[in-house]
Amino acid sequence: MRLSSKSQYGLKACFILAQNYPARCVSASHLEKEIAVSGKYIEKIMRMLSGAGVVTAERGVTGGYKLTRRPDEVTIGDIARALEDNMEIADCITASCDRCASGAVWRKLYAGINAVLDSMTLQTMLEDNGCVLACKCGEKERRGAAAQ
Repeated sequence: MRLSSKSQYGLKACFILAQNYPARCVSASHLEKEIAVSGKYIEKIMRMLSGAGVVTAERGVTGGYKLTRRPDEVTIGDIARALEDNMEIADCITASCDRCASGAVWRKLYAGINAVLDSMTLQTMLEDNGCVLACKCGEKERRGAAAQ
């Protein structure tokens, strides 16, 4: 199982917003540069996070994005579910089918994943990695693929 790039970039963006909380908004162009992703893609991700109430956008010269809540109130699960269609990994998760032998396995896995994601907050990330910049994993590979 692999999370989409939306979750990976969205978490990186929220980490940057947490590093700047509550002092200032962070522009989309700054996020684009720090995360090494296209402006259109980061805008799409931020719209999804805004729709879920994780971030808010402010217009103007000093505008940009900021968290709607303190970093200790935003879980990694909030971010992942906003970007991954609630993380439902199999049809059996929400179905009430007693005849599905594997349903119990998928429901336990789903509950476990969500429990871990909900046990960690942006504040946890700040405490563990506060002075670290957002990861640009895969940037070299993306640039190499784009050049070909």
